[in-house]
Amino acid sequence: MRTCFFSMAFGKSKNRRRVDTAQKKEAVKGAVRNHGPSVAKGLLAAVITAGLIWGGIELRTWALASPRFQLQEANFTGLTRASRAELVRLSGLAVGQNLFAMDVAALEKAMLQHPWVHGVEVTRHFPATVSVEVVEHLPEALVVLGDLYVLDGEGEPFKRVTPGDGLDLPLVTGVERDAYVKDPAAARERMKAAIEVMHAYADLKPGRHERLSEVRVNGTSLTLVTVTGQEVLMGEGNTEAKLARLTRVRRELSTKGLAADVIHLENRARPGWVAVKLSSPVSERNGTSTQ
Repeated sequence: MRTCFFSMAFGKSKNRRRVDTAQKKEAVKGAVRNHGPSVAKGLLAAVITAGLIWGGIELRTWALASPRFQLQEANFTGLTRASRAELVRLSGLAVGQNLFAMDVAALEKAMLQHPWVHGVEVTRHFPATVSVEVVEHLPEALVVLGDLYVLDGEGEPFKRVTPGDGLDLPLVTGVERDAYVKDPAAARERMKAAIEVMHAYADLKPGRHERLSEVRVNGTSLTLVTVTGQEVLMGEGNTEAKLARLTRVRRELSTKGLAADVIHLENRARPGWVAVKLSSPVSERNGTSTQ
């Protein structure tokens, strides 16, 4: 009975191993059926990616050496004060340069070194053309900051005045060089405010107002000075209303045959009041009697 028992146990163990082996084989087959396509796709993607990388390297190598992509023409727009020759010299842009190898950011940075250039955008047009769009500073006024500088509409002194500039612009005074060096942002805001008042004055009806020669900055207060020396004290703020009063005052003085040396528009306590210092008659200025 004992021998029979062990014989039966041994037989069962052997059959169990056969079943386990069959189950493992079936599991492997199932895994292949389930995951085989995705694995194959992954391998294919890897092969394709490697091919694309290699092809990209070969393509770039060919493009960098191909005469087809050598610069043949550069078109500039927006030039008034700056010249094409000056920008080409600053940037090193030259016919024959490869467009793929061209460093656009470096070209733009180099051209921005020109004092008249406010902004620049370089665009490559394959196979062999480049366009350069330039935005220049617009000169609005002059300012003395040690040397005489040109101001743009943002109150930025962007270049020194040179004899060839040919500028006939109002002068902004009252901003010292030391103050500008100490706090450039605050100084620019004051000069920008002066330019904005200049623009508002220029919008008054032409022919009825003398041209400005100077805008004096005193803290936040502004004074306009015309080409004949008339001073208009604007104070701070309410520019449109003050210039409307200035127009009425000048019209009334003209109808009476009078002229003013100084017109005060800066009365904060009584904003509607205008004080006027009349000009002396010509005979008095010459030291003779009017009688």
